[in-house]
Amino acid sequence: MDLDRYIGLPYSARHMDCADLALLVQRELFGREVALPGKRPRPLTPGEQAIAITAYCGRLADPVDVPADGDAVLMRDAGSLRAGHLGTYFFVNHAPCVLHTSHALGASVLHRLQDLRGYGLAVDGYY
Repeated sequence: MDLDRYIGLPYSARHMDCADLALLVQRELFGREVALPGKRPRPLTPGEQAIAITAYCGRLADPVDVPADGDAVLMRDAGSLRAGHLGTYFFVNHAPCVLHTSHALGASVLHRLQDLRGYGLAVDGYY
């Protein structure tokens, strides 16, 4: 699967945050039209975003124990009790990875799951 076109997309709190990237990938690579419930006010504070993402995942997808390409990866910042970051799982070059974006990263990136802790992130679950 060619992910190059999704790597390096500039982060934008209003137009390309982690949820926007996940929705774009679902639509373009997997043919899934996923709509977030209600209107999503922007920009959200980190706490508000965590509450919204957790609610969306619970309503839109079922948790899985073993992820597959295209599954949602729910993440939380180190030290945070609630997940507030969303990515998409891919198995690339013999390694589990997550495609995601954030203000801190500045653009979308593909990180190996084992490297997420170095960026202050922990996986909360797969959906």
